[in-house]
Amino acid sequence: MRGMLETIFIILTALFIILFIRTVQLEQTNNQQLFIKGKVPQNFPDGFYKGKISMRTTWMGKKFDAKNSSGINIINQKKQYPFKLYKGRGLRDKNLEVIKLDYNLSLNPWLLRMVVDEIVEVKKDHYLGKAHLNILPGFPFTVGFFELEK
Repeated sequence: MRGMLETIFIILTALFIILFIRTVQLEQTNNQQLFIKGKVPQNFPDGFYKGKISMRTTWMGKKFDAKNSSGINIINQKKQYPFKLYKGRGLRDKNLEVIKLDYNLSLNPWLLRMVVDEIVEVKKDHYLGKAHLNILPGFPFTVGFFELEK
């Protein structure tokens, strides 16, 4: 039993180190500089926004419902993984107002409930997003950037 606990501890420690390094690396990118210059429009996005990330994926984008402050991801042309929308300060960029896409909903798998995406408008109907894993209270890890365009 002790050996198994030590192994779990080592794996978790390695995971946190990797996530910390990834966060630091992403905060040194051009996307981070563009993100902190972004703005939050008066209204939430509404309708479908095509998604773009740096790797190949079946994620097509997000569909927003501004009236209900909510949205859902479109993956393989299926609606999956709903989120709620609200405005607030960035999890890591505390001086920046962002739109939060919060997945902490009972419909989502438990691990996805730790994800909070943040978006800012970088030009008309074009958003830059930042994905966070909020595992440790007060210290979210940044895991990537994405784009959304009408």
